[in-house]
Amino acid sequence: MSTEYTCDRCGVKVSWMDGSGQPDLPDNWADTPEGTFCLLCRRAMAEEIALAAADEEASPEARAKLRKVALVEFELQRDPERADGEIARACRSSVPAVEKARRELKLPRRERTS
Repeated sequence: MSTEYTCDRCGVKVSWMDGSGQPDLPDNWADTPEGTFCLLCRRAMAEEIALAAADEEASPEARAKLRKVALVEFELQRDPERADGEIARACRSSVPAVEKARRELKLPRRERTS
């Protein structure tokens, strides 16, 4: 017998044998009133929300920046204890960009990692 979870957005499935010690929900997944979502879809949804609020005539460069900022903010809110360097690598961003977003979100400062 196994436990299985399916992302309601992309359909990816995760399963493991019962008794394996795995949590009720896979790491980095979220179970929300809208559905159950994997990390990749959660990141994409954060970017989409930012783009939906953007000016329709925003340039491609401005839209790319909005997506990047939304992703950094999502990662900071998801795990504010992570070091800025780790978040920057996960978002393919810079540590100063993460530090700026952390300040704007009024989250405690984290030490830099190399």
